[in-house]
Amino acid sequence: MREFVFKLGKHNINFGKELFYVLLNCIDPSISKFEDLIDIYKERADYESLKEDYRYFYDYILNFFHSMAQDNEIELHRKLGDLIDILLEERDSELEEELKIVISNVIDIVFLEYYLDISNFNTNEEIKKYLLEKIKNEKIVNFLVLLLLADTTLTNRDLESIPEDEFENILTAIILISIYICKERDDIKKG
Repeated sequence: MREFVFKLGKHNINFGKELFYVLLNCIDPSISKFEDLIDIYKERADYESLKEDYRYFYDYILNFFHSMAQDNEIELHRKLGDLIDILLEERDSELEEELKIVISNVIDIVFLEYYLDISNFNTNEEIKKYLLEKIKNEKIVNFLVLLLLADTTLTNRDLESIPEDEFENILTAIILISIYICKERDDIKKG
């Protein structure tokens, strides 16, 4: 996986940021497709080389996430730990800024995916009960609630830097909610 940090880095592209785009594809396969993501770079002089490296990265990461969705919990958490370690090593201010946007995007996509509307609820307990009724997967609900709280917290405070433990918890929630939705979709396809 670290080879992709180098491959994308030589094109001045942030591994973590691009990883999140591929994660969004796990939640909703109609968005963040390779063609859409690479298209923004088409005017670059190194476009052909970048396109080749990015295709390799995109296919590998998408397959990695789909394989994680099929892993047992122990293997999933081992792979997750390795991935989080890489993201923490590569952590920079750009990734922190993008993280706030990714949280909002993940929440929006999950809400669209499950046709959710929490505007009529006043407490966290009411929201969680509603989410469990609509989603029916407690793991997805727990991570969604965590992301809702993180989104509110980060919106209401002006942080120069997100504390590392909070940063790690948010990364974990984003990745796992994506993986569990991906797994649910794969299970439905299998029948």
